[in-house]
Amino acid sequence: MYVRDLMTREVVTCKSDSNAETAALMMWNSDCGSVPVVDNSGRAIGMITDRDICMAVALQRKSASEIQVKDFMSNQLYSCHPEDNIRHAMKTMASHKIKRLPITNGSGQVEGLLSIDDIVACAERGARGISTPELSFDDTMVTLKAVCNHHH
Repeated sequence: MYVRDLMTREVVTCKSDSNAETAALMMWNSDCGSVPVVDNSGRAIGMITDRDICMAVALQRKSASEIQVKDFMSNQLYSCHPEDNIRHAMKTMASHKIKRLPITNGSGQVEGLLSIDDIVACAERGARGISTPELSFDDTMVTLKAVCNHHH
Protein backbone atom coordinates (compact mmCIF):
# COMPACT_ATOMS: atom_id res chain seq x y z
CA MET A 1 0.00 0.00 0.00
CA TYR A 2 1.29 3.43 -0.92
CA VAL A 3 0.87 6.85 0.67
CA ARG A 4 -1.11 8.02 -2.39
CA ASP A 5 -3.75 5.38 -1.55
CA LEU A 6 -4.57 7.02 1.79
CA MET A 7 -3.57 10.67 1.56
CA THR A 8 -6.01 13.55 1.35
CA ARG A 9 -5.44 15.25 -1.99
CA GLU A 10 -7.32 18.50 -1.46
CA VAL A 11 -5.10 20.38 0.97
CA VAL A 12 -5.20 24.05 1.86
CA THR A 13 -1.87 25.76 2.40
CA CYS A 14 -0.78 29.14 3.66
CA LYS A 15 2.27 31.37 3.29
CA SER A 16 4.64 32.29 6.10
CA ASP A 17 3.61 35.95 5.91
CA SER A 18 -0.09 35.06 6.42
CA ASN A 19 -1.44 35.90 9.84
CA ALA A 20 -2.71 33.43 12.41
CA GLU A 21 -6.30 34.57 11.97
CA THR A 22 -6.22 33.77 8.24
CA ALA A 23 -4.67 30.36 8.93
CA ALA A 24 -7.26 29.61 11.62
CA LEU A 25 -10.10 30.49 9.25
CA MET A 26 -8.58 28.23 6.58
CA MET A 27 -8.61 25.39 9.08
CA TRP A 28 -12.17 26.15 10.14
CA ASN A 29 -13.48 26.35 6.57
CA SER A 30 -11.63 23.17 5.53
CA ASP A 31 -12.44 21.25 8.71
CA CYS A 32 -8.82 20.42 9.38
CA GLY A 33 -6.37 20.86 12.25
CA SER A 34 -3.18 21.65 10.38
CA VAL A 35 -1.96 23.50 7.32
CA PRO A 36 1.31 23.14 5.44
CA VAL A 37 3.18 26.42 5.04
CA VAL A 38 4.52 26.95 1.52
CA ASP A 39 6.82 29.38 -0.24
CA ASN A 40 5.89 31.28 -3.41
CA SER A 41 6.63 28.17 -5.52
CA GLY A 42 4.27 26.02 -3.47
CA ARG A 43 7.14 24.13 -1.78
CA ALA A 44 6.49 23.04 1.78
CA ILE A 45 8.63 24.95 4.29
CA GLY A 46 6.78 24.25 7.54
CA MET A 47 3.58 23.21 9.27
CA ILE A 48 1.15 24.87 11.63
CA THR A 49 -1.58 23.35 13.74
CA ASP A 50 -4.63 24.72 15.49
CA ARG A 51 -2.74 24.20 18.76
CA ASP A 52 0.19 26.27 17.44
CA ILE A 53 -2.19 29.14 16.76
CA CYS A 54 -3.76 28.94 20.23
CA MET A 55 -0.38 28.87 21.92
CA ALA A 56 0.97 31.76 19.81
CA VAL A 57 -2.02 33.96 20.72
CA ALA A 58 -1.80 33.04 24.41
CA LEU A 59 1.95 33.41 24.77
CA GLN A 60 2.41 36.53 22.63
CA ARG A 61 -0.66 38.24 24.10
CA LYS A 62 -1.61 39.62 20.72
CA SER A 63 -4.63 39.10 18.52
CA ALA A 64 -4.39 36.41 15.88
CA SER A 65 -4.45 39.07 13.14
CA GLU A 66 -1.22 40.57 14.56
CA ILE A 67 0.82 37.35 14.55
CA GLN A 68 2.46 36.07 11.37
CA VAL A 69 2.64 32.37 10.64
CA LYS A 70 6.45 32.57 10.35
CA ASP A 71 6.59 33.56 14.04
CA PHE A 72 5.18 30.23 15.25
CA MET A 73 5.32 27.67 12.43
CA SER A 74 7.29 24.48 12.81
CA ASN A 75 10.42 24.84 10.70
CA GLN A 76 11.34 21.19 11.22
CA LEU A 77 9.47 19.65 8.31
CA TYR A 78 9.03 15.93 7.82
CA SER A 79 7.31 14.75 4.67
CA CYS A 80 6.83 11.77 2.38
CA HIS A 81 6.11 11.26 -1.30
CA PRO A 82 2.94 9.78 -2.79
CA GLU A 83 4.85 6.75 -4.09
CA ASP A 84 6.38 5.92 -0.69
CA ASN A 85 5.21 2.77 1.04
CA ILE A 86 2.72 3.51 3.81
CA ARG A 87 5.01 1.79 6.33
CA HIS A 88 7.71 4.36 5.57
CA ALA A 89 5.26 7.17 6.35
CA MET A 90 4.17 5.41 9.56
CA LYS A 91 7.80 5.11 10.70
CA THR A 92 8.36 8.81 10.02
CA MET A 93 5.25 9.74 11.99
CA ALA A 94 6.14 7.44 14.89
CA SER A 95 9.79 8.45 15.18
CA HIS A 96 9.01 12.19 15.10
CA LYS A 97 5.72 11.98 17.04
CA ILE A 98 3.70 13.78 14.39
CA LYS A 99 0.04 13.20 13.56
CA ARG A 100 0.01 14.80 10.13
CA LEU A 101 2.52 14.49 7.33
CA PRO A 102 2.61 16.70 4.23
CA ILE A 103 2.99 14.70 1.04
CA THR A 104 5.26 16.38 -1.49
CA ASN A 105 6.43 15.74 -5.03
CA GLY A 106 10.08 15.67 -6.14
CA SER A 107 10.17 19.48 -6.17
CA GLY A 108 8.86 19.74 -2.62
CA GLN A 109 5.43 21.02 -3.65
CA VAL A 110 2.48 19.87 -1.56
CA GLU A 111 0.37 17.18 -3.22
CA GLY A 112 -1.51 15.92 -0.19
CA LEU A 113 -1.62 15.32 3.53
CA LEU A 114 -1.54 12.06 5.45
CA SER A 115 -2.94 11.97 8.96
CA ILE A 116 -2.91 9.30 11.62
CA ASP A 117 -6.71 9.33 11.24
CA ASP A 118 -6.33 8.28 7.58
CA ILE A 119 -4.16 5.36 8.64
CA VAL A 120 -6.44 4.22 11.47
CA ALA A 121 -9.49 4.37 9.20
CA CYS A 122 -7.87 1.98 6.69
CA ALA A 123 -6.34 -0.53 9.12
CA GLU A 124 -7.58 -4.10 8.83
CA ARG A 125 -7.63 -7.13 11.06
CA GLY A 126 -5.80 -10.23 9.84
CA ALA A 127 -7.67 -13.54 9.59
CA ARG A 128 -5.96 -15.35 12.49
CA GLY A 129 -2.67 -15.96 10.76
CA ILE A 130 -4.22 -16.95 7.44
CA SER A 131 -3.76 -13.60 5.77
CA THR A 132 -1.77 -10.50 6.49
CA PRO A 133 -3.49 -7.23 5.61
CA GLU A 134 -1.52 -4.49 3.87
CA LEU A 135 -2.17 -2.21 6.83
CA SER A 136 -2.71 -4.18 10.01
CA PHE A 137 -4.34 -3.14 13.27
CA ASP A 138 -1.15 -4.09 15.09
CA ASP A 139 1.17 -1.93 12.96
CA THR A 140 -1.32 0.92 13.11
CA MET A 141 -1.57 0.72 16.90
CA VAL A 142 2.23 0.80 17.25
CA THR A 143 2.30 4.01 15.20
CA LEU A 144 -0.65 5.53 17.03
CA LYS A 145 0.91 4.82 20.42
CA ALA A 146 4.22 6.38 19.36
CA VAL A 147 2.52 9.50 18.00
CA CYS A 148 0.32 9.89 21.08
CA ASN A 149 3.09 9.35 23.62
CA HIS A 150 3.64 12.50 25.67
CA HIS A 151 6.63 14.65 24.77
CA HIS A 152 9.11 15.05 27.59
